[in-house]
Amino acid sequence: MKFKTIYSVVWYTFVGCFFVWLICGLGYRFLFNDTVEQSRIELTQALNAAFPREHYIIDGDVYDSNRRNLLSIGVSINIKKDSLHKDIESIKPISGEWELIDQTKSLYVYENESYRVYVTKNSENDGYIVVLARNNWLEILHL
Repeated sequence: MKFKTIYSVVWYTFVGCFFVWLICGLGYRFLFNDTVEQSRIELTQALNAAFPREHYIIDGDVYDSNRRNLLSIGVSINIKKDSLHKDIESIKPISGEWELIDQTKSLYVYENESYRVYVTKNSENDGYIVVLARNNWLEILHL
């Protein structure tokens, strides 16, 4: 008799948690999908403004980076090396007031009041990967 009671409690707890997870997941997907898409468009526009195609040789389109969580999405581009951009120090945001806040041999981090830009070396393509993300506390914790 006790076994059936424990089994029932565990089963109903599992079913209840599953439905809460399902409702929250579907609610987030359908209610906040426009907000996420609008944020992605805004980040893409900011990345294209900071790294214009007229100044850099950009390989492909803007894509979603792996720096993603519920509140922060990053977008990325690949930049090829050319005669003007032979080293990582020459890859800088063009428009806006950007400040270099972190610098290592293979990573440069620039920041303004709204965004952070991470410039890293791309070992596969002999170029650079540029990631633009919002400048908020969650991004700093995500490092």
